[in-house]
Order: sequence, then structure tokens, then C-alpha cells
Amino acid sequence: MKSEIILLGHGSRRAEANQGLLEVAEKVSHIMGQTVTPAYMAHDHPSLPEAVQAKISEGALHIVVMPLFLFRGIHVTVDIHEELREIREQHPNVEIIFTKELGADDGIANLAAQRIRGAVNE
Repeated sequence: MKSEIILLGHGSRRAEANQGLLEVAEKVSHIMGQTVTPAYMAHDHPSLPEAVQAKISEGALHIVVMPLFLFRGIHVTVDIHEELREIREQHPNVEIIFTKELGADDGIANLAAQRIRGAVNE
């Protein structure tokens, strides 16, 4: 069974900040070889419930939500789980998997080091 993928970002009142999530979703889509739908916790659309509901309306029975958050703050530990709980209650036949946040991963550390080196060597 194919999984639908939602990439969840925080969202910003600044449209150009939200553009970054769209770009990452497009890149992940290319890597994964399937559509990755961006969604926002705040300030833009679709919201997480809107994105999940759209997938369900299209017939999805298996949805993966990946939080594009660095660490386990209040959104990752509480808010998102509350939203997903409500959706699961309304759609018990749909499996929704919530992945781990980005976290203290070597890839993040390497990217940070790259950015620092780039700034120092400019």
C-alpha cells in the first residue's frame, strides 16, 4: 500500500519564509519519487488537519506526517499529537504515522558546520 506523505513545517507570517517548506517538499518529492505535500502548523495553508483531510478525501488509508522541526518542542510533543488524535478519532480506518523530528542528527550537524565554514571563508 502506498503511503501519502505530508511534510509539516511551523509556518510564518512572512510568505517568503513559508516558501522554504515548499522548496524542501519539492526536493523530498524528487528524492522519494512521489508527491510530498507541505502543511503548516500556523500562519499558512494547508494546515495539518486540512492536508490530512485532503489525502483522506482522495482515498488515502496510510499517511506519514514528517515534522520538519529540529527538536522536540511543544508542537512536536503535544500540539501535533492532539491534532492527529482528533483526526484518528474521526477516521479510525486511516493509519497515520508521525515520524521523528530532525533532531540532533549528524546530517544537521554537518549542515551547520558547512554554513559556519561558508561564513568564515567568505
